[in-house]
Amino acid sequence: MTFSDYIQKQPTSANELPMVHTTEYFRLPLIRTTNALQAHDCKIFKEPLLYFFYGRPAYRDTSQTTPTRDVTLYPICFVFGPGTIVKKAKRLYPFDTGASQHGLYKPAIQPAGALLHYQVAAVAESARKIVGGFFATDEEYLSNKPKLGLSFSSGETNARSYYDLINGGGDPDCDDRYSAVEIQVAEDIDVREGLKAIVLPNCFLDDKPLKKTLVKDWKVKLLPYPADVGLRPIEFHNTIRYLIRKFYRRAGYLS
Repeated sequence: MTFSDYIQKQPTSANELPMVHTTEYFRLPLIRTTNALQAHDCKIFKEPLLYFFYGRPAYRDTSQTTPTRDVTLYPICFVFGPGTIVKKAKRLYPFDTGASQHGLYKPAIQPAGALLHYQVAAVAESARKIVGGFFATDEEYLSNKPKLGLSFSSGETNARSYYDLINGGGDPDCDDRYSAVEIQVAEDIDVREGLKAIVLPNCFLDDKPLKKTLVKDWKVKLLPYPADVGLRPIEFHNTIRYLIRKFYRRAGYLS
């Protein structure tokens, strides 16, 4: 049985969660000018792509470990409502594909088979079934806490390997992107269509024209975080996760 076949047999999670795209603040002026997130060449799939994660703000640049005074290098997150980005999806995987090709899922999943064996239908139902099959609730998925004690038949080897992966079967340096559902889009995305919230450093809200664009033109909820100078950009990851989870609860995306 293929992984895709296994997923189709799983229960569907309670809700469809938002889609999250993370980048650095210095890219916001271009996004503001074009009103679009732009697809860029992907070395793995050899075509222009935009990457989103289902529900989780899972992406962080692990190279950003040096303290900086340049706060434009700090992360921002775009949160799109359910039923928007996934309609334009080209591919959907149960994990971050980039990490899979860098060997971070070994020994549970080998790079050579990751892209071939784990692609599922690029529809919202697939993401919800991955969550429903391997996590008890949407909250448990967001917290990266898989179901305990799942068993598999002899023919469900790919599903078993994925379960092994999300229970610590990858490289010790592998972070929670091993269980974050990835959505790939092969076109630019207009941020005026479906964008619900944006997480960004609070210092930039002093820019009144920018704030007008975000609130009046894009009509998004602002989720600012304290952007103290001299920190490592990666240090803001947990704060961003907290703000987005809080937003989900208030907006009714979590039961």
